[in-house]
Amino acid sequence: MRQTGWVSELEDRVEDFLRAPVAAAVLVLADRAGLYVEDLGDSATLSALAATAMGYLSPWNGGEPAAGVRERALALARPLRDLATDVLADPRNTWWAAPLDRSAQLLLTDTDTDPMDVAQPEGPNQDWEVYAQKPVRHLTTSTELPGRPADAFIQSGAHAELACGGGDWIPAYPLHQVRLLVGASARVYEVHSPADWHALVLRYADLFTHPSPDAGLLSIGGIDHGPAPTWSAAAEDLDGIHVSLSGLLTASYVPFTSDGITTTLWAWDFECTRWLRSVFTAAEPVPDLLESPRDPGYHHQW
Repeated sequence: MRQTGWVSELEDRVEDFLRAPVAAAVLVLADRAGLYVEDLGDSATLSALAATAMGYLSPWNGGEPAAGVRERALALARPLRDLATDVLADPRNTWWAAPLDRSAQLLLTDTDTDPMDVAQPEGPNQDWEVYAQKPVRHLTTSTELPGRPADAFIQSGAHAELACGGGDWIPAYPLHQVRLLVGASARVYEVHSPADWHALVLRYADLFTHPSPDAGLLSIGGIDHGPAPTWSAAAEDLDGIHVSLSGLLTASYVPFTSDGITTTLWAWDFECTRWLRSVFTAAEPVPDLLESPRDPGYHHQW
């Protein structure tokens, strides 16, 4: 009976994977690069593929309409069900949906950021905070990848984004790197699925702050992001929002509807935590990142 339940859960996860554009694109890119389950158990390889996929799927990628790219990724991934099943059954990949590792949070910054000085102002969201699905005032960390040597190019999802991604973060090097230890009492909300993001939004959103879709995002990307949490309200109960790698892969660009409200997570580019307040017990500097991490080159024509 236990085995039957495990198989059913795995099948559900495979279905989630195959209907999520980012997860589908990762499978397609891996297949094009000749990567197999053995390769995809490496945390840096998978993170690089995820960052590359996010770059291709970005509504602002400057190429063909983003909705068409998402549809093609989903279509091309359908024959790759066996690869998805093997990858999701691999015990090396359980970290994708693991709760936040409070001892392994990396802050990368090209400014003089004081991680001990973060707090949310009171009041409603600004328009940008709804559109970008993050507060104006926050701090972002990414989790150090398991099993990586200290001299590896890609140490976290943030490193993978710098190497392979297509986001709008173009920092000035060198980048300062700080390992932050998160207090045991810190309240962290976990996003592992579209339903998790949706539940967060419904809990804290002021629906009057999102009367209509963003015209540019809707016309170019075919995305209505929906309302966002009111960040000052969320900060009363939560210290950070963690989008795990599983959340990035299966929730990004996937609409979720309940009670007549649709949300779509679209603006988080890599596995990370947005901190609404400082809840760190220690800040340990690590050597500066002198240049962009090397791109492993998983770019292939679809």
